[in-house]
Amino acid sequence: MPSPIEILSKLHTTVVDAVKGYDEAADIAKRDQVGALCTDLKRTHMTHAHDIAGLLLARGERPDADGSYMSLVHKFVLNARFLVTADEESLLPGLRDGEKRLLEAYDDTLRETEIGGDAFKPAEVKAVKTQRNGVLANIGKIDALMATPA
Repeated sequence: MPSPIEILSKLHTTVVDAVKGYDEAADIAKRDQVGALCTDLKRTHMTHAHDIAGLLLARGERPDADGSYMSLVHKFVLNARFLVTADEESLLPGLRDGEKRLLEAYDDTLRETEIGGDAFKPAEVKAVKTQRNGVLANIGKIDALMATPA
C-alpha cells in the first residue's frame, strides 16, 4: 500500500499539472467568460496545490512544484483544439474533461485515505474532501457556460 506521502504527492502532482494547463488555457482564452473561467480555475487549483504542499511539508516531505509530463500533453491538446476551431468556446469540453480527471484523482485519494485509516490525519482527509467539492463546483460552472447559447 502506498504511504500517505506518496498518495498526497501524487494528488499534488495532478493538481500542479492542472494549474499549468489552466495557465495555458488562460493565455489562449483571453476574453469574455471563458478567459475569466480559466483564470478562476487556475487560481482555485493554485490554492489547492499550495494547501496540499502544506500537508506534505507537515509530514516532512518537500513537494515537487514541477508537475509531470502530462502538463505538456494538456498544453498540446488545448493549443491543437484552439488552432482547429479558433473558438474559445471549443475549450470548454477540454476544461470539463480536465476537471473530471481531477475529480477522479480526488476520489482515488479519498479511497486511499479510507484504506489507510489512521495513517492519514483528519486535517488531510478534510482538505481533500473540501477540494473535491471545489472541483464539483468547477464542473458546474463549466456546464453552465456550455449550456449558455453563444
